[in-house]
Amino acid sequence: MMLKVLMDGWEDYSSQEMTFDIHSLCTKAARLCYLADQDLALQHTDVSHHRKEQNEMYFTSFELIITTQFTKFMKKVLALVKAGKKVEGHSSPMFSSEISTLLPKLHDLLLMDGMNQESIQLMVEDIQNTEKMIQKYHKITKFPGVRYEERLWYLIRLYCLASYLVLHFRRVCHVTDSEMTPEEAARLTEWAIQKYISEKDSSEKLELYFSNLQYDNDGKPLNVDQWLQARRELKHLVPQNLLLLFLNSADDVSQLGASLIKVSFTNEEFLKLVDAVAKYQIITQRIRAIEFPEEFEQSLHNEVFYLTVKGRSVNLEELKKSISKMVNLITRKNQWFCVWSVLKHLNLIKHESTFATFAHQMMSIEWFGTIDPRLRFTADNLSDYSRYFNEYDYTEWTEEMFLEKKELYGMTKWSPKLYQNFSSLCARMMQAIWGYSFFC
Repeated sequence: MMLKVLMDGWEDYSSQEMTFDIHSLCTKAARLCYLADQDLALQHTDVSHHRKEQNEMYFTSFELIITTQFTKFMKKVLALVKAGKKVEGHSSPMFSSEISTLLPKLHDLLLMDGMNQESIQLMVEDIQNTEKMIQKYHKITKFPGVRYEERLWYLIRLYCLASYLVLHFRRVCHVTDSEMTPEEAARLTEWAIQKYISEKDSSEKLELYFSNLQYDNDGKPLNVDQWLQARRELKHLVPQNLLLLFLNSADDVSQLGASLIKVSFTNEEFLKLVDAVAKYQIITQRIRAIEFPEEFEQSLHNEVFYLTVKGRSVNLEELKKSISKMVNLITRKNQWFCVWSVLKHLNLIKHESTFATFAHQMMSIEWFGTIDPRLRFTADNLSDYSRYFNEYDYTEWTEEMFLEKKELYGMTKWSPKLYQNFSSLCARMMQAIWGYSFFC
């Protein structure tokens, strides 16, 4: 919208107004480019691709205005520059921006909006007095003069940023048009369920559901038979088009997620399925806690890891043995980031866990605090790689995107070979723990 205003009003701009609008659009476009990078990463984790139509609509409108209208406009501006015309405005009559002048003109609108005559009069007087005081004690900010060469340069920069946004939506549409592999769908479905269980709003809904169950049982804890009956009732929460998947695979999230790629569903339907499976998992864990309480006796302190993955209980002692196999491959402290990446790929890292909590736990004495001091790490050793590597699953890293992010964000600490080194090490770590179970 603002870009159209810039193009349509180009001949009527004053130089100062032109400078301000170009700079303002550059700032907004740069911010959008940053958000676009984050958004692209989020699209890779969206099983339902619920923004597919919206992204396609954005792509169509962006492509139209940037590749046709804005490109044509830039060609015209550059042609005039080559012909000797400077990129600057001229004296131009402006619509009054004084509130005391503008507000009385809104009298009829305010009356229609429900204000009475007396209220309008009092408001106008207050605003007029305030404006007089501001003008008396404060000078209006003036933008310093800008050379036309700088104005032209920022206009070209705006064009490049806008073109990058077109590229973003083209990439997003490619992601949402591409069919997920069964393995990817399984991993992301498990991740969505874990996220649902841990996030504040959804966890409160789950807490309300389980509190209601106990309330209906006269405030007494449910026994195994009652939990089983509650679990049977969960099928009524699932949309009809996803019911068969739930009935066949509620106790196997990997199979459930892998099967989702064969079914059409909306984001709302997917969230209902996630809600039902989350409740199913929690109920199953409570049943096992009654029948096999020894499974839930953990000897290691834990703030970082989920204790339920793929519907099964995680044994922290066995998990530590798995992690130790990866730690044996570490030769530099920054390679702990690969340990983090593999554990995240396996959906073991809690949604709310940070590099700080991970480093604190891993470097505690009961975990790996006794390793070679040269390999001890802190959160800062990992945060250097959060810009790209932590936004995507390690199996989706690409050298092309890595190099693009390295240049765009000026990541001077990143070696050109960092992608190859990290990708190779993650693959070796995954191979080292392949077939080793950390479940109870």
